[in-house]
Amino acid sequence: MNVFDKFMMGETSGINWCFENRHFQERLSENGLSQSYVADCLMNEEPISWEHVENDLYAVVYKAPSSKDYKEIRILMACSGNSIDLVTIMRNNETTTNRQKRQYQSDKKKKIEKKRLKALSKRKY
Repeated sequence: MNVFDKFMMGETSGINWCFENRHFQERLSENGLSQSYVADCLMNEEPISWEHVENDLYAVVYKAPSSKDYKEIRILMACSGNSIDLVTIMRNNETTTNRQKRQYQSDKKKKIEKKRLKALSKRKY
């Protein structure tokens, strides 16, 4: 039984959790979510759904806070040994984050985007 199976069975106390991923923290901030809300979901709530994304990467879906204009949040987790690292969090209707989109761009497109951003930053308003 792997660590994700333990999590799904509700055995969360023996799992080493990592909330310290910088990208995860940025996504929490962008979505106006607190780390305590996510931790509460992970430790106390049953996921609405889950999926095996690839290799040791899993996604779980939870209900979003009632104050949000979206219904669900999706949390991506990297599982290894007895540890679960929280990779990113997004609205469930988002298919990929901006970071993931950039990861799959061609080098040519990335260079064009960098030049565009550099030109915009030099503009005087």
